[in-house]
Amino acid sequence: MKPVRSFAHTPADFAEELPLFIEAVQDYAIFGLTQEGEIRSWNSGAARIMGYRADEAVGRNFSMFYGSSDLEDKKPIRELEIAGREGRVDVEGWRIRKDGSHFWAHTVITALSDIDGSLRGFVKVTQDLTTRREDEERLRQSEEIFRLLVAAVKDYAIFLLDPEGYIATWNSGAQAIKGYTPDEIIGKYFGIFYSDVDNRAGKPALELKIARAEGRFEEEGWRIRKDGTRFWANVVITAVHDEAGLLRGFTKVTRDITERKRADEVRRALIEQREARLKAEEEHRLTEASFRAAQEANRSKDEFLMTLSHELRTPMTAIMGWARLLPTLSPTDPVVPQALASIARSADLQAQLIDDVLDVSRIVSGKLRLNIQEVDVAHVLSAAVEAVQPSAAAKDITLVTSLAGNVGTIAADPTRLQQMVWNLIANAVKFTPSEGVVEVNARRSASQLEIAVKDNGQGIDPDFLPHIFEPFRQAENPETRVHGGLGLGLSIVRYLTEAQGGTITAESPGKGKGATFSLSLPLASSVTPLVQRLTGSRYTNESLNVGRKLEGVKILVVDDDPEARSIVLATLQQAGASVRAVASADDALSELDSDIPDVVLTDIAMPHIDGHELVQRIRGRSDSSSVKVIALSAFSAGEGTGRQRFDAYLNKPMDPFALVESIASVVASEDAPAG
Repeated sequence: MKPVRSFAHTPADFAEELPLFIEAVQDYAIFGLTQEGEIRSWNSGAARIMGYRADEAVGRNFSMFYGSSDLEDKKPIRELEIAGREGRVDVEGWRIRKDGSHFWAHTVITALSDIDGSLRGFVKVTQDLTTRREDEERLRQSEEIFRLLVAAVKDYAIFLLDPEGYIATWNSGAQAIKGYTPDEIIGKYFGIFYSDVDNRAGKPALELKIARAEGRFEEEGWRIRKDGTRFWANVVITAVHDEAGLLRGFTKVTRDITERKRADEVRRALIEQREARLKAEEEHRLTEASFRAAQEANRSKDEFLMTLSHELRTPMTAIMGWARLLPTLSPTDPVVPQALASIARSADLQAQLIDDVLDVSRIVSGKLRLNIQEVDVAHVLSAAVEAVQPSAAAKDITLVTSLAGNVGTIAADPTRLQQMVWNLIANAVKFTPSEGVVEVNARRSASQLEIAVKDNGQGIDPDFLPHIFEPFRQAENPETRVHGGLGLGLSIVRYLTEAQGGTITAESPGKGKGATFSLSLPLASSVTPLVQRLTGSRYTNESLNVGRKLEGVKILVVDDDPEARSIVLATLQQAGASVRAVASADDALSELDSDIPDVVLTDIAMPHIDGHELVQRIRGRSDSSSVKVIALSAFSAGEGTGRQRFDAYLNKPMDPFALVESIASVVASEDAPAG
């Protein structure tokens, strides 16, 4: 390892070591000259750059580095004279190495004077800038070529703007397109090419602002020539920055595309004419299609109304017939239980028909709401199977249930999920002959709950299969059909499935070969359970006994319909409640002045003051803060507003037993959440 020499720090030592510093410099030729220009010192940088050793250079005149033309002009002598007179001279020029090659040198000659000011000689420092000069020359040539190219372009106006938007250059294309000569336009603000309206709106400055912020701006629009004529221009403004990121100005390229615009307008007019003709033809076709669709809709409507009339009148026959006959019978007559059961079954059927129509109405209007919560799949499916079991047993149909052990839970609306599965099973039972088999299978994949209902019944015609989930569509003729129903169940199932992110499909090998309905719902990793809506089931198998579940509970019933008031009053009294019934909200508020009940059970649609305003007034009373207010309305829970003010929202018609259960649940919970 080469030893490191330490240098002294006194002025005398520094003066002594200065030649060592100079000798170590490699990138500069540093040498001393006498007053006449004779070389008297030579560093290693001089040897590297000039090619001479020290013994070859010392003692010779520095003019040996100059070319013949410089010697003829006596340039070396002049440089010494200027340095001697002014103290230094700084020049660039060609110099010659020992091997005769030329290099571009930057030279500084500095005069050396004594304390008394007398000239002692010179120090000359030379740097080889050949590579930089070559780069600069290439750049200059490139810029010159680019300038010549831009100047030669005739079809584009290409010019430079300074950062404030004043024109700095002007090519021949700009002169040809805009009509100005360079002397007329350079130094002018480029807004001169814009209309008065654009200038008043500040459009030129805005374009520069956008180009500065985004790097470029491009648009098409009208511009003005020197003679005042307009032309349609495509304009591109590009911001120009230096290496430090400083904005140096803008390039602006403008192209006259007036002819293209005219051609485009002609082409557009032809296209518009053709589109207008095609539109007229399409409107004519649509009119004909609409007419045919209207005819089909009228036919479907007539069929639906015929079906609806039949389906509503059929159970009404039993209800009205038994209702008229019962008063003539003795209470002990053995036919009375049969009559009551028939009325109940017919009323249930009619309520189901009404619910299906209302569900379709809510779906069409977008008012159907889902109550998503964590659902035990096995429990919901078992409940659906149990609800259909009596119908299956009546036809001697075997219900086979196969639930995989890992079906677990799913994020869904439990009521609607049960409705979906019940519809599929009930539909399978309806279209399966006696002694048939209906299979219900459920399994869980990595991301889906899959439920399949399969039967060996009458199957589905291949032509009707694509329409199986359409509302009001039935494969049977309304006048000759064997099976009842409105043709709404499967369409409701499809909507409820899709509303919960799932899919449903139907398959059938053909008529007489059965059918399979497959329902698939996405799983959710975690669900925050929601408050379950308090609704009753009309399909209860409870005995005709509401018990004494409301013993000691004071209830105020508010309903303008005397029949509804009567049945609710009788039901609640049988359950042990202390009940008062009034026909209006005004009467209810008067009752509250005299006695505060535990529960107010109110209808919604009432004259003068409806149920929403009544609950608002009750909530506003300081003496009724503990009163539970429950809505019992023919409006569904999803219709109207303000249902969040109620402690529960129950729908008419409601099973009497479910009504008692719902009220008991609200009374039992001191913190029952609203809605």
